[in-house]
Amino acid sequence: MSVNLELLETALDSAKLHHAYLIVGYESEVFAKEFVQSIFCPERCGKCTHCQKLSKGVHPDLIWVTKSGKRISIDQIRQLQQQALYAPTEAERKVYVLEAIEDLSLEAANSLLKILEQPPKYLVFILTARSANILPTILSRCQVIRLQSSSATDIENELKEKEFSGEALDYLMSVTKGLPHWLARIAFLDGFQPLAERDNARANLKALDEIKLTQALGESGSFIAQREITLEILKRLPASNSAQILKIAKAMTELEPEALERFIQETSYWCRDLLAAREDGTLFNRDFSEMLHTQAKKLSEPVLIEVIKTVETTPWAIQRNANVQLLLESLLLKLRAVG
Repeated sequence: MSVNLELLETALDSAKLHHAYLIVGYESEVFAKEFVQSIFCPERCGKCTHCQKLSKGVHPDLIWVTKSGKRISIDQIRQLQQQALYAPTEAERKVYVLEAIEDLSLEAANSLLKILEQPPKYLVFILTARSANILPTILSRCQVIRLQSSSATDIENELKEKEFSGEALDYLMSVTKGLPHWLARIAFLDGFQPLAERDNARANLKALDEIKLTQALGESGSFIAQREITLEILKRLPASNSAQILKIAKAMTELEPEALERFIQETSYWCRDLLAAREDGTLFNRDFSEMLHTQAKKLSEPVLIEVIKTVETTPWAIQRNANVQLLLESLLLKLRAVG
C-alpha cells in the first residue's frame, strides 16, 4: 500500500492534531502503523529511539489493541481506561490503536465512549475499521480518514493474471464483489476450479431443507459455498410460509456471529442489486443478472430502500436488542416480500 503522505501531514499538523482518528478502509491497519510512527517521529527516520522501539514492538507509549476472540471486549477497554491515567514515559504523547472498531461489543463501545469524551491531553486514539458502520456517538468524536481501496477493475485484472476468463471470471467477480478483502478469503490452490466448486455447492444445497441449509451457513468453511447458501436461502424465502420463516430465524440465532454477518453482508449486496437493476445499473452479482432484472421489475423503489435500510441496520440492532430472534424474523419477512 502507498501511504497518502498528504493525509499524514494534515493529521500531524500540531495545530490540528485531534484526540481521536477513525481510519476507514481495507488497509487501515497498514496506514495506522505509518500514522503511529509519524506521531512519534514526524521524519519517520527509522533510526531514532522511537523508530527503533516501534519496529521492535516495544515502545512504552504505544498500546495496540486487537480482538480478544471475536470482539474487543469490555475488559480490554477497561484496562485502557486504567492505563490512560499514566502519562507517557518517553514521548510527548501516548497512542492507543484499536483494530476493527466495528467489532466492539455494545458494552465495550459504551465504555470506550466515556474516555473518548474526556481523554487526557497527551492521549491520541487511532481507531481502524473497514467501514464507518459504527456507533454514531463514537463516529462523531473522531477525525475520519477514508482510504481508497483497490478498484473492481484492479481485482478483475488480478484474476485475469491468474488465467481466469469468461464465465469463471464473471463468477469470481460476483463472489468477491470486486473487494480485495473478499478476494483474500478464497483459497487459490493448485487445480482450483471455481465453477466446479459452485456447481458442487449448488447440487448439495438442493437436498437440504431450510433448517439444515441455515445450519450449513455456519458449518461451511468455503467462502464460495457460504455465498451460494445465502442466495439459496433468499431464493426460497418467497415460497416459505410464516412458520418456516420462524424456524429459519430460530436456526440463525444459533449461528456464530461471523456466519450471521456473512449472510447479512451478502443479502445487502443482493438487495442493492435489485435496486440497481431497476435503473439498469452495474450489478455486483452479475452471474444472476437475468434473475435480478426480472425480480426488480416487480418491486417498487420505496419498498427496496426500506428493505435495504433494515438489512444494513440489523447488525447494530442485534447488539442492542436481546431478542435476536424477533429481529431476524422481521428481517426475513421483509426479505420474503422482495424475493
